Amino acid sequence: SLIGEKEKKEEIESAIVCIPAKDVASHFIDINRAIDNREYREFMLEGGRGSIKSSFISLKLIELLENNPSMCAVVLRKVKDTLKDSVFSQLEWAIDVLSETYPHIKEDYQLTKSPMEITKRSTGQKIYFRGADDYGKIKSLKPPKDMYIGITWYEEFDQFAGMNEVRKINQSLIRGGDDFVQFYSYNTPASSQHFVNVEKRIPKD
Repeated sequence: SLIGEKEKKEEIESAIVCIPAKDVASHFIDINRAIDNREYREFMLEGGRGSIKSSFISLKLIELLENNPSMCAVVLRKVKDTLKDSVFSQLEWAIDVLSETYPHIKEDYQLTKSPMEITKRSTGQKIYFRGADDYGKIKSLKPPKDMYIGITWYEEFDQFAGMNEVRKINQSLIRGGDDFVQFYSYNTPASSQHFVNVEKRIPKD
């Protein structure tokens, strides 16, 4: 009986993790499918406050880590002091939500605020949190052995200094693997000449 329970637990923990349908808002269904199929590498999610784009990204980020054991993630904001009360808390929420369907997830993640990291205990995968105002700590990131930064998330993307800054960061992070997913979330800037609005108009493969 005990062996049966152990096998059942191992089967559940090794199953592919998917965001429950009830937690994917209708306007994210196509995006969710595009991410799963790797139709694109970059996903720019815009909208006002209350558009739940950050909620979707945080859930998807944890799902991606669960299903890609060689991937780590970096979550970025322009200013590092804004990380704890925004994206760090958002990912803590995502772990709690996914734990309702996959109970083993809750106990598998260790959250620390100094250093600010989230570690998946069973694999050693990490989610790093960095501010663009401390580029040295971005450049010096070294994931655990045989892992790489496969996921990046720029929160409040419109607050960054411009695409030159973003390209510099990406050049430091996008290496070591062949499967990458990049998220850019932001409140839509009013000016059509804002670098975000200019960038999203540029055709890409």
